[in-house]
Amino acid sequence: METSVTNKKNKKIVKFHKGSHLNIGVIVFLIIFIYMLYNIFQYFTTKQVAVYEVSQGTIAQNNTFTGLALREETVFLAESSGYINYYNKDATKVGVNTYLYSIDETGDFYNQVLEANEGQLFEKKESYQELEKTASEYVLSYSDVNFYQVYSFKYDMEAALMEALSASNLSSLDGYSGNEATFHSYLAPQDGIVVYNTDGLEETTVDTFTEDSFDQSKHVKNNLQAKDKVNAGEAVYKLITGETWDLVLPIDESLAVDLAEESNIKVEFQKDGSTAWGSSKVINRDGSYYLDLSFQNSMIRFASDRYLEVKLLVSDTSGLKIPNTALTEKSFFVVPKDYVTKGGDSDGNGVLRQSTSKDGKTTMEFTDVTVFQETEDSYYIDGSDLEKGDIINKPDSGETMTLEQTASLQGVYNINRGYAIFRKVEILFQNEEYTIVNTGTSYGLSLYDHIALDASAIKENQIVQ
Repeated sequence: METSVTNKKNKKIVKFHKGSHLNIGVIVFLIIFIYMLYNIFQYFTTKQVAVYEVSQGTIAQNNTFTGLALREETVFLAESSGYINYYNKDATKVGVNTYLYSIDETGDFYNQVLEANEGQLFEKKESYQELEKTASEYVLSYSDVNFYQVYSFKYDMEAALMEALSASNLSSLDGYSGNEATFHSYLAPQDGIVVYNTDGLEETTVDTFTEDSFDQSKHVKNNLQAKDKVNAGEAVYKLITGETWDLVLPIDESLAVDLAEESNIKVEFQKDGSTAWGSSKVINRDGSYYLDLSFQNSMIRFASDRYLEVKLLVSDTSGLKIPNTALTEKSFFVVPKDYVTKGGDSDGNGVLRQSTSKDGKTTMEFTDVTVFQETEDSYYIDGSDLEKGDIINKPDSGETMTLEQTASLQGVYNINRGYAIFRKVEILFQNEEYTIVNTGTSYGLSLYDHIALDASAIKENQIVQ
């Protein structure tokens, strides 16, 4: 009994504490959650760079212009006063000694012609159709901005009416026996194209035209056929005596550069859709550019027109197509070619830059550079270690120069490698939205390259998220 009691007294109760168990799933979840928060923060605080993939493309050029027609024109003046009658249609070929017009001082012949044609002018359907066509063309092209064209419309309508009378005038002349003292008929002094309008530009040539010559509001047609009576000394007709004529078009500088090497250009005349080849040359006058097209034919078709709308049938520009917002500029040091040498670990291009050691000694070190463009005697270089004011040495010579002269090149930011790298572009053509650049440009772009859509939203060497 005693032993049993003793064992009970000596028995000890040992309590075990619960250990804390680390939950790996919770830790992983917290890490992922924090990473997501960081990325969300980065997304909303970092400026995003939109990417554009370079593609092959074409831009159709707007090559429609209004040109100034210049010809060999001579204006003839009335030798006497009186009622006038014409015997040829406007802008028709006439031979030497062909009846052109007559002046009747008393008005007898003039009244005889009117009586002969009374009520007959509009009996022919063709007369109506010609007038309807002239009126329709005017209505379709009417603009408040170009209100002066109403005078051209008036001229065209009057000319159409007078042309309907021309043939009968000539037949009336054959049977008229009036007083020679008061009736005068006039013949063409030479072959040519007779035109019955003036505009003050008859003596203008390719050598004498000015910017004012293209202001149509200042050079409206004066219809000579619209007059019943003329005074001695007034213009009565003009004669175009040369088959060669010129059409001068005002163009911008970029097109002038593109067309400078062209010798012949094909055009389409918007008036009737006809086409013709003209020998071409670019003229720079008072800082403005003009294209002079010289033609050997089609004179008579447009003899009455001073201003002609034409389309240049030149090829559309093709190349790598990029948006204008991707364009930027970068400044480069311009150095003579003989200051750039080979060296370094990669035997690449570089310059010998002077530096001063801690003990004050002047040393030369090879500094890597990238040549982005070259001219006949210079390189456009860029180097991360170069600064304005640095002195570089000419290899194998004691000559030195200070880096001061700079020039800018146009380009874009290429982001193929995840950071922005400047790439030069050579612009071929540009409109309001897109630019066509040349392919195969040194340090330029290639098809399917990725570039920054907005160059203003990124800096060179910036990492792209």
